Amino acid sequence: MSSFEPFAMALRLSGVTLPQRELDTALRQLSVRYEPEDADDSFYAQIDVPVANPVRAILELAERSGPTLAAMLEDRRIGKAVLDIAFDYPAEGEAMSARLPAHAAAAIAGYGIDIEISVYLTDVEDDEDA
Repeated sequence: MSSFEPFAMALRLSGVTLPQRELDTALRQLSVRYEPEDADDSFYAQIDVPVANPVRAILELAERSGPTLAAMLEDRRIGKAVLDIAFDYPAEGEAMSARLPAHAAAAIAGYGIDIEISVYLTDVEDDEDA
């Protein structure tokens, strides 16, 4: 795989110290998960990012929510922000690669958001039979 074609992307926020409604309003995004963490008054939130045009989605995420996320990371209303980009690795595959364009990586990283690549072993034949 040489093109940038993840099957899923999610912005994962840990150490969130503000209520879900306030988080969603501030980020201009709806969180799909919001649940307590081990620490008191600390929450995990997840925002799904569309993958139909993943580079555009990353750029839009950075434009819409980047400055607010950077401010929340700075004043510790959020402990950590990670953009998780998930790819599938076919069971019969020998190797895979994907290139995240520099301008998309810079757009996210410039706001203090880490990028995590997740790779999942899949069986293409099972997917085709379904």
